[in-house]
Amino acid sequence: MITNLDVAQIIIEELSRVGVTQFIISPGSRSTPLTVAIARHPKAKTVVHYDERGAAFFALGYARATSMPAVLVCTSGTAVANYYPAVIEASMDNIPMIILSADRPPELIDVGANQAIFQQNIYGVYPRLALSLPPPDAGTIATDILTQVGGLFEASTGEHPGPVHLNCQFREPLLPERIGGSDSPTYDSEWVNNNSSDVSGSSTSLPLPAEKLQLVVQSLEKSKRGLIIVGRSVSNVCTNSILHLSETLDLPVFPDVQSKLRFGDHPLVINHFDLALLSDDLQLLKPDFVIHFGRAFTSKRLLDYLDDSNIFYASVKETPERIDPNHQVSIELQTDMKEFCQGLGSNRIDQDDQWLPSWQRIEEQTGISISNLLKDESQISEPGTSYHLSKLVPSNHALMLANSMSIREMEMFASTGHFEGEIFANRGASGIDGLLATAAGYGAGSERPVTILMGDLAFLHDLNSLQLIKTAQQPIIMVVVNNDGGGIFSFLSIWNETDVFEPFFGTPHGLTLEHAASMFGLAYSNPADMDAFKTTYIKATKQAESILIELVTDRIENHRFHQQIFESLRESS
Repeated sequence: MITNLDVAQIIIEELSRVGVTQFIISPGSRSTPLTVAIARHPKAKTVVHYDERGAAFFALGYARATSMPAVLVCTSGTAVANYYPAVIEASMDNIPMIILSADRPPELIDVGANQAIFQQNIYGVYPRLALSLPPPDAGTIATDILTQVGGLFEASTGEHPGPVHLNCQFREPLLPERIGGSDSPTYDSEWVNNNSSDVSGSSTSLPLPAEKLQLVVQSLEKSKRGLIIVGRSVSNVCTNSILHLSETLDLPVFPDVQSKLRFGDHPLVINHFDLALLSDDLQLLKPDFVIHFGRAFTSKRLLDYLDDSNIFYASVKETPERIDPNHQVSIELQTDMKEFCQGLGSNRIDQDDQWLPSWQRIEEQTGISISNLLKDESQISEPGTSYHLSKLVPSNHALMLANSMSIREMEMFASTGHFEGEIFANRGASGIDGLLATAAGYGAGSERPVTILMGDLAFLHDLNSLQLIKTAQQPIIMVVVNNDGGGIFSFLSIWNETDVFEPFFGTPHGLTLEHAASMFGLAYSNPADMDAFKTTYIKATKQAESILIELVTDRIENHRFHQQIFESLRESS
């Protein structure tokens, strides 16, 4: 009869055959068959992490870097639930992920058995596919297992990539009795080879819908103030096509901070649009035509600026989900972005001859103003940190931006024409959980160093993942701005409610981070001023070890400094 270990070995072998190599295991008993099958597979790369939440975000980071899913393995019970935040992020940002959860057999569910919960469909609507594998018995058909695994991989990596879940029920004994250990499978490997699903070379074609393209062309020909927006999840190849389109049509481009365009120096790219939109005058100068490539963007000011029913708004993306928070999209095209750019770029349009030059002047003025305000500032500030860091991150690094203030600071204050590496963030659900683990996973997948800019609460939220940083093969430079609480709330209306703000929103913790670094054997630095930070960071980029750089700021002073910058920019506009 086929055993638990046979089933596990067939699953892992099939995943290996379709190209999956990275497995992240959290220790547990019920998952023993899966763990042994992975440990003995010659092609499996393994990471063992005791915290399932961190393990899942590591898998997320790995897949962000490689576009291939990593496999998560855990035991039964709440271990499975700890994957949930990363499952949501992966689902909402189209990141492939494969979960193999071990489970108790049916007779132990809902009878008070230890560590037995309802695991089937535990992730609700978020997986692309969720299947349950019953305990092996005399009626188990091995080809069914191969079909399920092949279908899971295809669902995770297909037209709408995302997480998938296979819940594997195992009865005791978890392993068959045998003499000693063995790395040879107990199933017929030649049979698996002959029956494996051929899904590794599958690809999805997204034809350009001619009728929809024609509607876009007709609206574009009538427009006088066209605008291109590049959201997140736009590949570098597509970015080049978008730039060529903007050059052909003479349209300004607003890039989200996760686009490499934001850090470039192209004459049609308006990098500082978020700060420029502080001007009341610009709020009156609206586009009448927008092409939005990719997924959502970070800037709330841009979202408010575009909230106008008179704008023809075309959403162009390669995945099927709706991107329309203002409920204003005029036409939606799920298609190949390069093909769309080529189809639209064959047209010539008559735009307002002052539209593009006006934005170019605004971009130049804003960039100069930001540089004048921040380049010689000696005191460590959050705007200054983003400004200088954007000039210092080496091109062989990936730059990860945490949520809340970190990503917004970099969008507003990053300098242009310096950083050429990859940029990423967890903006599917925009949580502050699992960020250290995500950085470690990205480093493992990309095989390059990672710099992460984050706040103190996000850092404290993921302390367990410092173990992943400690064991990382690639150095992770953690630049942590410690303003003793939730700095972003100072920019919201709750700031004025002084009786509740500090204890319930500001939430000061009074902690420094040096001992956290020491506990995990990580290098640590606490620069006193901006020059010291720059020196420390540059030195860190030349070394092969991870480091925590803690920058202490004051939330009240940070809010005041931002208001000073904003007022200065309004006066100069």
